[in-house]
Amino acid sequence: MSATADIHAYPQAEEVFAACAEFLVERLTTAVRARGVARIALAGGGTPRRLYQLLASRYRDALDWQAVEFYFGDERNVPLDHPDSNFRMARLSLFGPLGIQPHRTFPMISDQQRDPERDADLYETALRRWTAGKVPRFDVTLLGLGSDGHFASLFPDTPALAERKRLVVVNPVAKLHGHRLTLTFPVFEAARDVVFLVLGADKRPSLARIREGLAELPAERLAAKRPTHWFVDRAAAGAP
Repeated sequence: MSATADIHAYPQAEEVFAACAEFLVERLTTAVRARGVARIALAGGGTPRRLYQLLASRYRDALDWQAVEFYFGDERNVPLDHPDSNFRMARLSLFGPLGIQPHRTFPMISDQQRDPERDADLYETALRRWTAGKVPRFDVTLLGLGSDGHFASLFPDTPALAERKRLVVVNPVAKLHGHRLTLTFPVFEAARDVVFLVLGADKRPSLARIREGLAELPAERLAAKRPTHWFVDRAAAGAP
């Protein structure tokens, strides 16, 4: 197992979501107490939806949510109200139910949604604004794991994997016949906590490679570079 991968496995998905929610609330609360604000980069896709719903219901009074700023690790190049939008999913399951003020949420895609390179530049400018030009240090980055070993939109064999200067790039992904906006490796490497939420038997081979300490695929490279926290179910962990 990678020396830096802290893996928490639970029998059922709901237990995974509850444990991950507890961890996130604790880390965000610590950040607010220490610095007056907590910053998190959210994951998209279908898996974290239940986690967000749980945070917005069971944990709605657990911390001052208005002291949290919400960013995104990656995004599809679709309008903010599109069914595939990561921002839309988070707005419906988390921001709306919690009553988060719009100025605390930072979508990667702007309303114009016609020039992804411009949106990447604008997002990078927004990130560097609160870090005095340096690489931002998120309190938490929440991530998923693809069966191909990708995380955020850092897919195997894509140009963004080699990016070390830019914080946000447009990454062409041939297997998707399109491109995604994504934060780059330096941002995830700098985060105070990196949290992976992983469910399903199709993720078992990828998680096994993490446990073996391999450092070839994107998620493996990140886990080999820095401490990571993994909240996984029995199907993904391969536990009996």
